[in-house]
Amino acid sequence: MCGINGFNFIDKKLIESMNSAIKHRGPDDEGIFTDRNISLGNVRLSVLDLSKAGRQPMTYKHRNRLVTIVHNGEVYNFLEIKKRLEKKGYEFKSRTDTEVILASYIEWGYKCVNNFNGMWAFVIYDPAKNLFFCSRDRLGQKPFYYYFDGKKFIFSSELKGIIKHKYLRLNQKEKINKEALELYFALGFIPSPYTIYTNTFKLEPRQSLIFNLDSKKIKKWFYYKIPKYNPINDSRKLIEEGRNLLKDAVRLRMISDVPIGALLSGGLDSSTTVGFMKELTDIKNLHTFSIGFEGEYDETPFITIVKEYFNTNHHQYQFTERDFEELIEIYSFIYDEPLSDSSGFPTYKLCKKAREYITVALSGDGGDEIFGGYHEHIVGYRMDFIRKIPKFLRLLLSKIPAKRNLNNYASLFLLKKAFKASLYDPTLFFIKALEGEIFLPEVFRNWTIKKMRDCNKYNVDSIAEAFRLYDMLYNTLPDNYLAKVDRASMAEALEVRSPFLDYRFIEFSQKIPTKWKTDLFHTKILMRDIIKGILPNEIIYRSKQGFVPPLQEWILNKKHESFLLHSLDLLKDLSPELYFFLKDKALKEKNKLYGRYKIRLFLFGKWMEKWIKSV
Repeated sequence: MCGINGFNFIDKKLIESMNSAIKHRGPDDEGIFTDRNISLGNVRLSVLDLSKAGRQPMTYKHRNRLVTIVHNGEVYNFLEIKKRLEKKGYEFKSRTDTEVILASYIEWGYKCVNNFNGMWAFVIYDPAKNLFFCSRDRLGQKPFYYYFDGKKFIFSSELKGIIKHKYLRLNQKEKINKEALELYFALGFIPSPYTIYTNTFKLEPRQSLIFNLDSKKIKKWFYYKIPKYNPINDSRKLIEEGRNLLKDAVRLRMISDVPIGALLSGGLDSSTTVGFMKELTDIKNLHTFSIGFEGEYDETPFITIVKEYFNTNHHQYQFTERDFEELIEIYSFIYDEPLSDSSGFPTYKLCKKAREYITVALSGDGGDEIFGGYHEHIVGYRMDFIRKIPKFLRLLLSKIPAKRNLNNYASLFLLKKAFKASLYDPTLFFIKALEGEIFLPEVFRNWTIKKMRDCNKYNVDSIAEAFRLYDMLYNTLPDNYLAKVDRASMAEALEVRSPFLDYRFIEFSQKIPTKWKTDLFHTKILMRDIIKGILPNEIIYRSKQGFVPPLQEWILNKKHESFLLHSLDLLKDLSPELYFFLKDKALKEKNKLYGRYKIRLFLFGKWMEKWIKSV
């Protein structure tokens, strides 16, 4: 696990400065490499092969080929690939997955990534072809930012690295990308390929990129295609396959030369991960880490059930308003482009505490997206059900009066609006269902419609499946929850691995009939059958609860009122449409839906203070 930097010209001081900017990602070692017209940099968190043989940038030679890499992440199945390559005559000097990536590139070229099971963002410099080959893992667990203006190509694991190129003047207000800004306020995060700055981009999940150092041209493509929905109506077979896959995914992610533990929320996914870890290690040496809140979102009672059931070496912490206040400035440094997921605050504290004991932690991220764990997935199932009703009846039912309730986001989809939305093209659902209530800039409309159409390609006319894929590929995971976890954990040099993000689960999920993911009232139906006997029933059959601190209450404290107004004022000339929506609607009403916009505005203002001059 590391941080990577580079660009298409030589400047040793500048590449050292980029390394310094992201040193938190790799405090164990650092290195630079220059050749002809390129500079590469790496900061290393040593996880596999702690010796000097694992240092980066790493150069590998096989016969007449010589290639160099900077790599962030882990390829979990590298030992299996290594054996295949050794049979073909490849030799290895280290015990790292990084060396295996280089040999794989020489053997299979750009298609090498199809063999990898893991999380990664890497750049391979191929002097024979005079190009950079760049790639990001299938679900976007590892970040890859790049700047390109037609001449200069600059990349980094974080925007902090690119900002070190001061001549780009990215810290100027006029360099803020208006479309990215509006997407942030519409979604709560900035999706790939957008970033908050102009001429600066994210490589998208499951995407590779070639930068030709001669022509200065970029070529991008998606190397991985999601299989189409092809359900198997054999629950026994699916339960067996799911259980074996979970065990193997956990096993692969426990390969480490440093101490390993788990982040435990008390929910189904993280508890399942610990349950399978129990089968693969001495439970007395397994450290688990949890954090609780005061009030309705506290999961401490469920965490207690799990820790006592497994008898792990458990560490429990509490997150309070005082913690929030102390972390505000740190948060705006860690997240160097706006991200409004309020659980980023306790996630950072949890990672900081865990790093005192371990270097690698397993988590439950991805379980909801694979097995259908969100209320919106139930809504999708209900929408499929409603669409079977004759259209004339739906027209009639859509006229039933419905009480406006912006404190219960899910209720907006259930009756009147659900019937009304069922009359439209399903790709318009997220726009039509809350039209008139939420911020709907043109860029958000276009982005949502395009992504929903993409998701529909993989299904057989199922809104429920489209909603689930929309979350997995675009909405909840890649640049949202996974960005949150990557920045929070790597800020303290903690590597987080997620078994449910194994790409084989993407394919497995396309085999599970929708009715065994969600029905009219329940979520994760098949998953609960898979883990019977592994977790206590109190955990298996508990309802979902978000990992959410009471941030709305804290931000809406009177002492932050003037700052919210100041943050609003910053938007006047950036996006008048957004400014007036917040001023005339979101800031005036008191409900949970508009509370989200207040959180986004508060964190945007803090980001502006940290990263933009003259604010």
